[in-house]
Amino acid sequence: MGVLVGKEIRQAWRSFRLPALFLVSLFLAIMDPLTARYMGEILARLAQGVTIVVPPPSPGQAVAQYLGDIVEIGLLVVIAITMGSVANEKASGVTTFVVTRPASRRSYVAAKFVVLAGGVMAAIIAGTLVAGLYTWTLLGAPEWGRVGLAALSVALYVWLVFSATFAASMVAGSGLAAGGLGLATMIVMGAAGAVLGGTEVGPYLPSVLVGNVQFLLAGTGDVDIWARLVRPGITALVLSALFLLLGYGRFRRQPLP
Repeated sequence: MGVLVGKEIRQAWRSFRLPALFLVSLFLAIMDPLTARYMGEILARLAQGVTIVVPPPSPGQAVAQYLGDIVEIGLLVVIAITMGSVANEKASGVTTFVVTRPASRRSYVAAKFVVLAGGVMAAIIAGTLVAGLYTWTLLGAPEWGRVGLAALSVALYVWLVFSATFAASMVAGSGLAAGGLGLATMIVMGAAGAVLGGTEVGPYLPSVLVGNVQFLLAGTGDVDIWARLVRPGITALVLSALFLLLGYGRFRRQPLP
């Protein structure tokens, strides 16, 4: 297992998958606080005779902008680096070569999952810290407790989409198909939140996790952690486990070329 994990780490860096994710995360962590700080001044210069009133930005809004971009832009990068992790190697025959050696299918999949999942979570943590610290220098210190809860909410939502994409990569015959299924997961989660958000199941939907970003960082009220984080977080984790178990179950029985 350790040998496979080392191989996957080297491959992920040489193929620029993990570096691309970290670069995007750090780029957004730097640009979003800058944008929040100077957007009012930029609009005032461009208006030329038109009065535009922009409320002064708060530290929480700057960090919320970063985490919101992670849910949108960052997730697309996560799907892109995950979709071919297993599917492309199955198609090229690499998977067959690896699993005919002493490595089992379980070890092969587990090594890929550990490296990619660890990289995705590390990118979110690092980006949030950079965004928070840079915001501190531009706008003042954010409320770190709320920043941590918002980042955890985003991480749980990203984990769900990542798990669905990885599971699709185990099942699908191509990386593009797996990426399409990962993107479909994003769309379905968003649509479910829009349609069912006002119903009894609404508080349990993973889309609540995305709404936490603005609620936690743009608001000042008390936070019901059970309602805002625990309930939708459990749903996200259960769905993630279900996707992975179904994907691996199919992969285990799948004939390899």
